[in-house]
Amino acid sequence: MIRQKNNLKYITFQNLEKTNMVKHCITTRLGGVSEGVYAELNMSFTRGEQREKVLQNYDIVCNAMGFDKNSFVLCHQTHTTNILAVTEQHRGMGVTKNSTIKNTDGLITNITGIQLTAFSADCTPILLLDVNKKAIGAVHAGWRGSVNSIVKKAIEKMTEYYGTNPSDIMAGIGPSIGQCCFQVDAPVVEEFRQKLYFANDVIQNDTIKGKYKIDLWETNKRILMDCGVKEQNIELSKICTMCHTDLFYSHRVMGNDRGNMAAIIALK
Repeated sequence: MIRQKNNLKYITFQNLEKTNMVKHCITTRLGGVSEGVYAELNMSFTRGEQREKVLQNYDIVCNAMGFDKNSFVLCHQTHTTNILAVTEQHRGMGVTKNSTIKNTDGLITNITGIQLTAFSADCTPILLLDVNKKAIGAVHAGWRGSVNSIVKKAIEKMTEYYGTNPSDIMAGIGPSIGQCCFQVDAPVVEEFRQKLYFANDVIQNDTIKGKYKIDLWETNKRILMDCGVKEQNIELSKICTMCHTDLFYSHRVMGNDRGNMAAIIALK
């Protein structure tokens, strides 16, 4: 669901909102102070923009959402399936203090007030909430993370650390490149077919010979369901970032000269 406070536009999930257990949002590119190729709400410190501008964007999001600027946890994403269980020592890493979290694409915690953050600009952001054990996750799932089932790794780690039962999880799959636009070549398709038994359900032939289109939303939904997450507990935003560059940054359209959106979740 697209919401707006002042000039800030952001996405929320109704299933997460109804629990009243978390604060969460996925930012769009609208409502910040970034300029030029970063306009307007770049949330990433690694894109080359002045740090002061990005910090101002965090202030805007914090004021709108009731987040604490000193309690974010960011990681250096590299399309791995590595998941970090965030503890109190990580609070603030990436925004108000340096982050030592490298080669990590998913964060989980059961500590209240810590804002787990995942970045995207066509990749799929996924937010998780265990309503029973009161634990959360934020996952960055590009096509590599998706084909390697990163969200499954996150749930396995939540089970290991917090005793999560997947049937207690609420999941939100955020805006990313849709099947309408995610055109790939045969090697990517072959990897999906090798690693995911349901691959043919999420792959369709493109109109261009030798090209295919893959549904990353359905891919991650199927992985979640195979983990034991109930279908009715999974919410898809179903908004393609490449189709809507007025609202979102898109790596395929903009290349490296752009900002990043942030998917943020914190236990109340």
